[in-house]
Amino acid sequence: MKKIGVIGIIGFLSYGCNPVPEVVSDNYVIEAYLFAGEPARNISIKTLVPLSKPEGQSVSIANANVLLKKGGKSFTLEYNSGTNKYRYSGNDLEILPQEVVNLEVEVNGRVATASTSVPTPPIHIRSSKPQMVIPTIKSGADFLTGNPLADAEILVHWSNPTNELHYTVIEFRSNLLRPILPSDVQAVVDGILEDFAIITTPSTDTTLIVNGALLPSYGPYMIKIYKVNQEYADLYESEEQDSRDLNEPPSNIINARGIFSAFASDSIAFEVVKP
Repeated sequence: MKKIGVIGIIGFLSYGCNPVPEVVSDNYVIEAYLFAGEPARNISIKTLVPLSKPEGQSVSIANANVLLKKGGKSFTLEYNSGTNKYRYSGNDLEILPQEVVNLEVEVNGRVATASTSVPTPPIHIRSSKPQMVIPTIKSGADFLTGNPLADAEILVHWSNPTNELHYTVIEFRSNLLRPILPSDVQAVVDGILEDFAIITTPSTDTTLIVNGALLPSYGPYMIKIYKVNQEYADLYESEEQDSRDLNEPPSNIINARGIFSAFASDSIAFEVVKP
């Protein structure tokens, strides 16, 4: 059972920002993720950082030729200077579960390739209730006479008969902010409303406990459950080191370094309301 205890904005792995014991001037690092049913927009190409250089010296490569291939067709990706990632801008590329997608990257004549299979979405997602009821909290003094958030929990379940890795994302889905905490308490966690998301680490758990104490506002929320593909599972479960601090990470990239993996998700909504 997974219970969120802290707010964690966990970005995907950033290989290019970690030093690696390899000094090859023409080598590079690929970090490419596809999501079933979503546009292809999470492909980054970065320079390789040798151990002799400080961390953080890696830079994005903007002149790579990047292709996705599936079903006998090729799709050319373009570099987006706003995100420093490559994306496909057309509307004729659909990432579907159980498809095999190939990646080809060329940088200064060096061609790297990789392949991934898109997983099936999580199944049998259900929640204990569609609404989380939280009474009006007038001031921090309300916590001295009791805990107004004591019953503010929702349990979300899904099936995982083959013990695959999943991770979850909780998003606030409204532009109308109605803070749960009063101003004298909200000041302590100032900034919580901006780009709010709770992301859990991958695990084989099948239950998520959503705690109202971690939510910033009354209103609608979406819980997305992502099934993790095998390449990412191998990376995350590497026995050598933590997958977010890699020197010699597992890699499914041929003739470069990094990872090309795919995810599939399903979602369920809930709303935080007053009595």
